[in-house]
Parts: sequence; C-alpha cells; structure tokens
Amino acid sequence: MLTLPMTAGVAPEIPFTLWIDRSPERSRGRRRVWRDGGIRFAFYGRISTDGYQDPVSSRRWQLDAAVQLTERRGCIAVEFFDIGYSRCLPWHERPGAAQLLAEAARADRRFDAVVVGGTSVRSPAGRPCRSSLT
Repeated sequence: MLTLPMTAGVAPEIPFTLWIDRSPERSRGRRRVWRDGGIRFAFYGRISTDGYQDPVSSRRWQLDAAVQLTERRGCIAVEFFDIGYSRCLPWHERPGAAQLLAEAARADRRFDAVVVGGTSVRSPAGRPCRSSLT
C-alpha cells in the first residue's frame, strides 16, 4: 500500500472540509507557501462502463464538481480518468489510478493533493468497497 506524505499542518483528526475552510495564510504558526498561489490538485474520475454511461458527460460532471470544490484553494493541474473499471477494484488495477499512484510517489509530481470524482464509495450491489487505495 502506498502511504502519501501528510500535508504539513494537517492533523489526521481534522476532517478535510474543516481544513479546506481554514485560512491558507497560516498553518500551526508557520506561513503556508503555495506554488502559484494555490494547491495543485490531481483529479481522478472513473466510470464502470461506457455501454450505460457516456464517458464525455460523466467526465465533465465529475470534473466540474472537482473544480467547484477546489476553486478557492487551487486548481486542477492534472487529470486521471478510467473507463470500464469498477470502483471496487484496487487502484493499482485501474490504469488511470495506477498512473496517479505512480506519480504520487515521485518527488517531481505535478500535484500536491488529489480530488476524486464520483458520488459513492459503495459497490453497485450496495456493499462497501474494501479499500480504494490498496
């Protein structure tokens, strides 16, 4: 399993929504410096089939939601998208997600944080997926 470095100043017990609403100016007494004035986000989206979902419109609404979430804090710097892969598959078994994980492990990655498109963390049968990142 890949462990990503925790962003400086973000305690694990603080929900992301509280962190995203915090002032970008200070974090634990230190001035936070963001490249180009914001966080570089990677967008990851997916659809399980192109037979029942339109890849273009699905990608667009997922990306639009990601942009809306991140617009006050940064921008989408890079996109990864999978077509035809279940959300219950481990990320390393989905080509786009595997590329995202590989880049996340590199020191010269093009992003600081990841925003994931979609509305559910459950399988189509209603069962929770085991783990998205393993």
